[in-house]
Amino acid sequence: MLKKYLFSLVLCGVLGTLSIAQTESKMQISEPLSGVEAKKALQNFPKESKSALKVKQGAKGGQFPYENDVVPPFDSATDSLVALKDANGNTILFVTYTTKTPIAEVGVLTPNPSRLYSPNDFAVWKWDSKKQELYAEYVNAGTYYNGGRNPTDKHPEWGMPYSNSFGMWIKLGGYPPKPIPLFNRNEEILQTDPGWEYQYFNFQLLESGQLSVTTKLTDYSTERIITTKPIPLNKWVYVQAIQEVRNYKLGWKAEDGSDEELVKKEFNADTVEFNRETSYIRKFDTAELINFLKTSNYRLYVNVKELFYNPIVGMFELMNNYNAKEKLIFSTGSQITYDINTLIQESYIVLTGGTSSILNINDIDIYYDPQTLDILLIDWRVNRRGAN
Repeated sequence: MLKKYLFSLVLCGVLGTLSIAQTESKMQISEPLSGVEAKKALQNFPKESKSALKVKQGAKGGQFPYENDVVPPFDSATDSLVALKDANGNTILFVTYTTKTPIAEVGVLTPNPSRLYSPNDFAVWKWDSKKQELYAEYVNAGTYYNGGRNPTDKHPEWGMPYSNSFGMWIKLGGYPPKPIPLFNRNEEILQTDPGWEYQYFNFQLLESGQLSVTTKLTDYSTERIITTKPIPLNKWVYVQAIQEVRNYKLGWKAEDGSDEELVKKEFNADTVEFNRETSYIRKFDTAELINFLKTSNYRLYVNVKELFYNPIVGMFELMNNYNAKEKLIFSTGSQITYDINTLIQESYIVLTGGTSSILNINDIDIYYDPQTLDILLIDWRVNRRGAN
């Protein structure tokens, strides 16, 4: 949570005064500049800057010498610029950001997979090699949906390893520089050294904003189902992927009803063919998504909530009622949305040696004077270098 001495500033309108407790000074954020006016300011401001902030050598975040523009170049159609000023009105540094996305998404989303492992209430038929007959056994949901093999042609497989359904709400400030992992059931083969892992029901959000599920066709090839349109930006979108043996569905709907898509595909029969000599362990993996939300510099533009996994959940069934059906994996918590004012406040606290609950020095893209090492500009645009 933000410290009590911080308060929100409104960019559009009258100047706001920001109190930075660590430095006991009064700071101001100017009205935003855009278009030609902002472009001109970017070319002239190094002469006007009165910055006393120096680049922290050795920090892992983005630190770049300023040469008349930011990289990628400032786009007057999509980007805005504000000045951080001292109490006397002197410009300390500038901040640039994507005009339509002046927000950061920060917080903790926690998946809970406990229902996968308890209780044992799924019945399967296993083979008793001594009695040469099948017998019923109760297993947990994880074992049931991982599935297994019997050494007999009478009943060769047990469980439901070919059924999956995963969904959640997501909101993007921009399309990611590389795919965002959402969920996968990738197969690990344990009998080899080193072990192998094959893509199976690997659900991703691609750089294009399209959704994709990749799954293995054989031990040496994969096939993909992909949406034709990118999900919209700056609004909540419900996304879901379903597998029913060889039939796959992939869909999304905008919360405001402005757009949606549903694609279907039947994969080749080899998609679900087990190797009889090999045991597979299929993951129920949300860890990659959570790691992304915790560590990626791009996490500040992604918000996720109401994640679920349960193969019996139909397409969009939980979209309007998260509790309508039991979930084998569910989530608690979500990200908190902060505006660009808060990012500026927190950035300044960090740059002056303070501690932020939202970000750290490695999250900030800094442009500096190569001669003096004075910090001239902070870049919080969606396509900034550090977000890549």
